[in-house]
Amino acid sequence: MNTPVHPCRATVAVCTFNGRNRIGAVVRALSVQSLPEGEWELVVIDNASTDGTQEFVAGLMAELLPGTGRVVFEAKPGLSFARARAAAEARGEALLFLDDDTVPAADWVEMAVGAFRDNPRAGVIGGKVLPRWEVEPTALADAVAQYALAICDRGDERIRITDAVGGVVGAGMCVRTSVLREVYGDPALPALVTDRKGSNLISGGDLAICLLVRQQGWECWYEPTMVIEHLLPASRMRKEYLLRLYEGIGRGEAATRKLYDWKARTGLSWAIGFKDLLRWGMGRVRGGEAEAGGIVGDVRDLELRRTLGRALQALRWPRN
Repeated sequence: MNTPVHPCRATVAVCTFNGRNRIGAVVRALSVQSLPEGEWELVVIDNASTDGTQEFVAGLMAELLPGTGRVVFEAKPGLSFARARAAAEARGEALLFLDDDTVPAADWVEMAVGAFRDNPRAGVIGGKVLPRWEVEPTALADAVAQYALAICDRGDERIRITDAVGGVVGAGMCVRTSVLREVYGDPALPALVTDRKGSNLISGGDLAICLLVRQQGWECWYEPTMVIEHLLPASRMRKEYLLRLYEGIGRGEAATRKLYDWKARTGLSWAIGFKDLLRWGMGRVRGGEAEAGGIVGDVRDLELRRTLGRALQALRWPRN
C-alpha cells in the first residue's frame, strides 16, 4: 500500500545492501543539509542486508537526524524492488535517490527541490556525479568512469535529455513521487529489470525508470547544481571487477530492451541473443588484450564482456 504523499517537499531514499561500512558518510552528509529538516525526510531501504546495516543506520539516524527518517526492510532482493518500496513509503512530493556510497553536497536536497519547482514538466532529474577515489585511479578505471562507474559531468548548464534510450545515472536520480508510483503501478516491472541484486552487478533499473517516465509524457533533465560524490574504493578499479560490471551492464541492456523493442518480448529474443553471441565470438577470434596491448586491449575486453552479457540475458527468454 502506498503512503499518502503530504506537503513534505522531498523524501531522500537511500537503498542499501550490506552497506554498513559505506552508508555512514551518506547519513552524515544528509545531517548537514541546507534545507530545514522539517521540509524533507530520510528513508533508508535495507534490501535484505545480512551485516547489521539496519541496526547501524537506525542508531546513526537517531543520533544525527532524530525524527527525520526511518529504516524500512525490503525482503525481496534487487535494487528495483528497493526503489519500488521507497516509492510506496515516500511522503515527499519528490523522491530523491542516493546510493549507499554517494555523498551529497550540503545543498543537494535544496537544489533538487528547486529544480522540480523551476521545471514543472520534469519527471526525472539527475545531477553532477563526481568521483572521490580512495586511491589514485588506474588508467583503466579513469578511462571508463564516465560510462561504467556512475560518474556524470555534462557541464554547468541544464540539459534536457532527449536521446531515444537516454536517461540520467541512477546515482542521485530524482523523480516526482506520483510519477514513480505510476511507473511501479505495474507490479511486474521490478522483476523484469531487477537492477543490482546482492552481489549480482546487473544494471538497467535507472534507464527503465527514465524510459517509462518519458513514455508518460514527462521530461528528463540534467541539473548541474545537484552535486554528489561517488566513493570509489580500490577494489572497483581492478579489471576483474570491471569485467563483472560490464557483463552486468550488458545484461541490463538486454533486460531494458524489452521496454522499447517488441522483438525482445518474443521468441525473437533468441535471435537477438545469438547475434550478440556471434559478435562476442568474432571479437574473441580477432583477439583482445593480447593483440591490442595495454589500456586499448583492456577496454576492448570490457566491451566484449558487455556484449556477452547482452547475449546471455537475451538467451534466457522467456525467463529474462
